[in-house]
Amino acid sequence: MFDFIKNLFSGNRERKKSLNQDPVLNFKKPPIPEEKLRFIVKEDVHKLMIKATGIRKREGYPAAILFLQKLAETYSNEKNTALVACMNKLIPYMKKDLDQKPEQIKNYLQKIIDEAPKSDPYFLNLYITMARLIKSYQLDQAIEYLETFLSDHGNNLQTYNHQIEFANYLSENGEFERAGMVLAKAHNLLNNSLERFDHIKKERKWHRSAARLQFQMPSAEGKRKFLFHRFIEFSLDMAHVLDPIATDPFNERKDLYYKNERGFALGEDFSSALVALDLVSQKDALLREIYGFCFEEMPSILGVPERQLHFKPDDTETLEELWEKKIFHQRPFTELPGIETGIDKILRRYMR
Repeated sequence: MFDFIKNLFSGNRERKKSLNQDPVLNFKKPPIPEEKLRFIVKEDVHKLMIKATGIRKREGYPAAILFLQKLAETYSNEKNTALVACMNKLIPYMKKDLDQKPEQIKNYLQKIIDEAPKSDPYFLNLYITMARLIKSYQLDQAIEYLETFLSDHGNNLQTYNHQIEFANYLSENGEFERAGMVLAKAHNLLNNSLERFDHIKKERKWHRSAARLQFQMPSAEGKRKFLFHRFIEFSLDMAHVLDPIATDPFNERKDLYYKNERGFALGEDFSSALVALDLVSQKDALLREIYGFCFEEMPSILGVPERQLHFKPDDTETLEELWEKKIFHQRPFTELPGIETGIDKILRRYMR
């Protein structure tokens, strides 16, 4: 970790997971026939969320809300962690419905939280859903809510996402020093004992929050640190889909960045940082270097040589190469310093 960061802050891939009274809906349309609410609970939750979007577009928010509430009830009864994704879809829909009052929505979500099993820490993410709901009405109350939650549940890996969320709220509220302290404590929780891709995901989340904090600093150094963290976050986004067993996701995501269908190149904060650092005219050259490093050099740093990165189905490989590919995900994520060094070298060439 570089000095400027220090000065400020002092297994298998996890692809799935990393009140009282229900609200009374005053529908202006006739009740929805029961057959339209049918769903296969074993169906992929992502597909069900897409289905909810379709219902919302065709029939409006009340119909989509009813569908999602029925689905949430099933998930809750089955203690299915897909409940979290369902609630993250449902609560914003409820806020869009003019018949839903803020306290009514909050009470409904609190009932869901109260009924969630305490044995599975994944359900703790429902508290983030609640914090975001509260924040949409009152930021200081959301800060107080998360502060109380962390006091009750502690600062540990199970509450890592809550700590990052808390730091984001503090940063947005102008409490920069406090936000930095929260981020520093959260980052100290990350170590090489974590499953590789979970570690990468958590590092990416941390650097995204660190970038957000640094962007709000008034000095040019703050904007430089913003770019550093933003580029590291981008690198980790690519690292998270790099697996020699299946390289298509890496190449597909690379294409999305090149097409500006994913990423930061068109982001307002990114553009503002370039203006502040007088780098607007060098934007294309800077991005070419950053992309070149992440797409061509970083895989080797991560232990995926070019031969594996561009492996074709009819290519031959030794048993040793095949074994290395199969155990790749079991390796701890220790390559972050190499990524940081590569990004820092590029930035230094543009900011002498």
